Amino acid sequence: MLIKRIASFSFAVAFLMGIILFTGYGRQYISLPNARIVFMISGAVALVLNLFTFQSSKHNTVFSFFYWAGSIILFTGLIFQLMAWKYSQTIVFAGLGITGISFFLTPDLMDQKNDESELLDRPEDHT
Repeated sequence: MLIKRIASFSFAVAFLMGIILFTGYGRQYISLPNARIVFMISGAVALVLNLFTFQSSKHNTVFSFFYWAGSIILFTGLIFQLMAWKYSQTIVFAGLGITGISFFLTPDLMDQKNDESELLDRPEDHT
């Protein structure tokens, strides 16, 4: 439980630093180099702690894989963008796309079993 709270706090700090870095609001309170460092450290801490503490029973494995892969790629792209390295926009879009795809991978789509519970006329009822 404590790890989840630390991860949530780190995510909130990273989110606030992201607002400062990408929108410019709040730059009078913290310098850009310091905001970059805090964003990278708190974002990485939040990502790693959430990655190690998520419960795989809530979602199917394919959803979890795509969600976390997309999140890691997105965070990497944001770091590239802050450092003004090449291909940062491509990496950010790829991370957003992969994370977005994960939300369409519902358990119904992944499990192609027949659900006969909604059939009105089952064969075993006529014997």
